[in-house]
Amino acid sequence: MTAQISIEWTYGRPATGIDADEARAREAAEAVLDAAGVDYRAAQAEYQRQWLDMDDEARMTGPARIWIKAHQAADVALTEGWHNPSGAACEISV
Repeated sequence: MTAQISIEWTYGRPATGIDADEARAREAAEAVLDAAGVDYRAAQAEYQRQWLDMDDEARMTGPARIWIKAHQAADVALTEGWHNPSGAACEISV
């Protein structure tokens, strides 16, 4: 592990029980990044660089694409077991 992923709720944050949700989301994002063997900070920086260049996630490649997959994994894991799995979302950062 090169750093720790932070979870920031963008919407749907419940009043209680967030620790388990955030831990699941963090672990999911880190699993994607670790499996790809990328440095967390480098992947986030590359995502930000490509975003400024393209403003289009669909065209991103390399570590930026892995960062997107990590974000998607965190979003899914965040609401795992909820009655409404689309009831919240998060952003990830280092």
